[in-house]
Amino acid sequence: MGKMKEIPVIELQGTSYEIGYQHGSLLKDKILDFYNTAFELHIHNLLVSANKETLLAFCRRNMGYLKKYSAELYEELQGIADGSGLTLEDIVFLNSFLELEDIRPAELGAKLLSTRLWGCTSFNVLPEATKDGKPYVGQTFDMEKYYSKYNVILKIHPKEGPDEIVYSLAGVLGLNGMNSNGIAVSINKLVANDAREGVIYPFIIRKALSTIRVGDAFGAIVFTQRASGVNYQLTCKEGISWCIETSAGYYSLLPIQGAIAHTNHYLAECMRKYETPNWLTHGGSYVRHQVSSKILRDNLGKIDVELLKKLTSNHTNYPRCICAHGFDGQEENDAFTTIAAMIYDTTDGIMHVCHENPCTYEYKTIKF
Repeated sequence: MGKMKEIPVIELQGTSYEIGYQHGSLLKDKILDFYNTAFELHIHNLLVSANKETLLAFCRRNMGYLKKYSAELYEELQGIADGSGLTLEDIVFLNSFLELEDIRPAELGAKLLSTRLWGCTSFNVLPEATKDGKPYVGQTFDMEKYYSKYNVILKIHPKEGPDEIVYSLAGVLGLNGMNSNGIAVSINKLVANDAREGVIYPFIIRKALSTIRVGDAFGAIVFTQRASGVNYQLTCKEGISWCIETSAGYYSLLPIQGAIAHTNHYLAECMRKYETPNWLTHGGSYVRHQVSSKILRDNLGKIDVELLKKLTSNHTNYPRCICAHGFDGQEENDAFTTIAAMIYDTTDGIMHVCHENPCTYEYKTIKF
């Protein structure tokens, strides 16, 4: 049996501002620690000189897009800021941790500043491919080990709209999740060459999860001014599902033949031209895609939660594998690992979630 190491769960309820204020107050110490150390991490990982003001200026330029996209989530951010004692700009910075890696200064000819080891592996399984006839969606969430200290599960009970179970980091709106209407979404980071000012991905996740119809969740992802490229795995309890590859300005829907896995490179031929050249420095993403796809393909009609848990703990191409591990001797700011893994059962409203590596720690069950 694996070890137990649970992600903290906090309950939030009320208006958008009240939900944010409770988040900021309950996680104040973690949020402040995250904020005070995140600049060092970002600057460490950028290939050219960058400073705190450069990063905050990028965040400021996005704030108008965020308020226009969702006034409610903007209010929630303000609540997090007030509850934690930081400024709204500071909280936007924390929520922009993926987009900050896409900064391309004009003076460098809009070149990507960082080369990363992005490692998330996601999956989207249709009802006809599962043993119990239920759809599933989920992923490993892979970042520098540093981020795992701020893992949190948010159980959100808004005054209006469905309840939500959301995986996130302290001070961040949400990274993936499921709502009580049976809509769930997971993601992979993609590095698009058209990254720009716009709506950051945690806003898109939470906007999609605030909807009562899966078509509206689809619209929240696709029909907006995105700031960056992300692959979205979207499903609902009725089995309507999409694998949505996006750049900042374009998208493509990949066919799901029973089940689909996705990693960190574009698969759709029409989207390949939006992939930033030379950002991938090794073949880990291609290995993970082939391994995860084969596991799903070989088990069509027999896929269940236990198989998906096994998929998330796969070590092919170790340590750059689905269950990612850092190299020996790496510090937490460099060691690229699986900081969490999750599987969403939208039919029964269950989140199976594991803190850090699934090969080491057990999954915990969280319900509405």
